[in-house]
Amino acid sequence: MPSRADTMFKHGKRLSVRTYLIPGMCVFLSWTAAFHHPPSQIQLQSTCDPLPFTQETWQNLKLDTYISEYPGGRNLTVNEYAANVGAKNFHCGVSEWCNAGQMCHPVRGLDWYVLFAIQEWTERVNNLYAAIGFTMSLVQANLLSIVSALFPQPDNLRIFSQKTHFAMGAALASLVATILPLVVTLVGEITIVGTWIAGLVLIPATIVNVVSLTTRYKDVPKDAFGLGSEVNYQMTNYQQQVQEALRNQTHSQLNTSISSPEGMAGALLGGSYLDPSQFRSVEQIENELRNITVRASVAHILKSMNAFVTIGSDPCNGGGKNGAWLGDNVLSYCNSNGTMFNIVTVSPRKSKVKNHIPNAGDLSSKFGITTEYLTSSAIECQKTRKDVGTTHANSTLNAVENNSAQKCIIDLPVCDCRSAEFKKRKKHVGTAKACREAGVPI
Repeated sequence: MPSRADTMFKHGKRLSVRTYLIPGMCVFLSWTAAFHHPPSQIQLQSTCDPLPFTQETWQNLKLDTYISEYPGGRNLTVNEYAANVGAKNFHCGVSEWCNAGQMCHPVRGLDWYVLFAIQEWTERVNNLYAAIGFTMSLVQANLLSIVSALFPQPDNLRIFSQKTHFAMGAALASLVATILPLVVTLVGEITIVGTWIAGLVLIPATIVNVVSLTTRYKDVPKDAFGLGSEVNYQMTNYQQQVQEALRNQTHSQLNTSISSPEGMAGALLGGSYLDPSQFRSVEQIENELRNITVRASVAHILKSMNAFVTIGSDPCNGGGKNGAWLGDNVLSYCNSNGTMFNIVTVSPRKSKVKNHIPNAGDLSSKFGITTEYLTSSAIECQKTRKDVGTTHANSTLNAVENNSAQKCIIDLPVCDCRSAEFKKRKKHVGTAKACREAGVPI
């Protein structure tokens, strides 16, 4: 029987019902008390109606201080704390959905709010765990669809060269590193950003080295099935490593003392988990992940081809819209100001720029990814990284910390060819070398 984490994202409309049932069930219990208990019990039951589920309630009750200064809290795990306050079967973790129950049944007062917040934190962790699997499946499907569109049979063996094959294999790990922060922020697991991603950022770098070695000596897949099998193997491997890292981090937080910053005192800080309504639904997460993975997959396939953006390299006097280059095998765009933006490729350590990308028009017609979007997004990403001082090596972690991950889904290198100095240099050494001398990593 499939686990809840495995099936959650197959049913996008299955939302957490606890969020919606708890207030109503408490009202029901209050009515029950009114009809079946003596007056003294009725008065006691009225204090068991929870306050509004908001961060303001958390802060008004000073629950951050309560957890960090809880008597003996430095020596209590989540399970031990829950047992101390009366919740004997409160077990949380990946694929474990703990439930605080109703206030006063049996947990009362501030402890109930703490357990409810831990319950919702666990819900987000499990959503994230499921979202990782869902995302890897989307990436796999997108990669195969895009590669098949750009390099259709029977020409793919000729076009999809060994170099491109090798580069794409290594780029898969980079793609995982790009998407992971976005998955985290979509799910809303904000407390994991600083701890889990900080450790995870090392995994893709290790995978890149492994993929580089294993792919270098492999033959190019002879058909779509062979390519699909290879991508499936690599993405499954990444998924296992990433989910295992999340499982270990979750286990560590739950088994660290509740009053420590590394435990629940840090995880629940600020009270965001007392307000489940601020988090996206499973359906919303699904839809956004679909859009993100398509765009990220396109970007990384282009990067595997050593593609980059040029600004103003040529005048807008072509046969396309506003004077852009015309054809289904180019990625060219001219804005209303008469500036041309192109995506071209060049072989590493070579100087000849290739303007043609096979079947490039399919990116727009089949996947809705326009040249205008690709070029403007790449330029925005470059600007964002300059503003926050991000280098490529630590871009994953910095993107999360600066909330700029969404702006760098398309992170193609950008070469601005408009300056007089660049144009002078270009006459002597060509576009590719002039861009490299200007610091563009191509």
